[in-house]
Amino acid sequence: MIDTKTIAWIGGSLVVFFLFVFVYVIQVRIQKWNKEKISPLPLEGFLSISSYISSLVGLTIMFTGVLETFTFSPIKSLCASLILAFTTGIPMWGVVQGLLKEIESGELKEIVPGKF
Repeated sequence: MIDTKTIAWIGGSLVVFFLFVFVYVIQVRIQKWNKEKISPLPLEGFLSISSYISSLVGLTIMFTGVLETFTFSPIKSLCASLILAFTTGIPMWGVVQGLLKEIESGELKEIVPGKF
């Protein structure tokens, strides 16, 4: 049987790897927009969706391993991890889409700490 800490490390490694792939895809889209005015949208390409979902799966695996380390049952830790991963992951997808829309329209707003 695989140790729960090992499961958490495997999940964390998946998160890091697939988020690097996702960030690379976004970076390439922004560079194409700057150089050739090719729209960064739609974001729904195969590589962007698969890398983002894979990072959410890695996040689920990581949190499952962490919760099992704290003696949660495997089923309850998996359910809690799925809820946590997708309740944070789905809104972040919308944030990334909003950012790309702002880049495309040229209305990128500066983020000033303390001002909302």
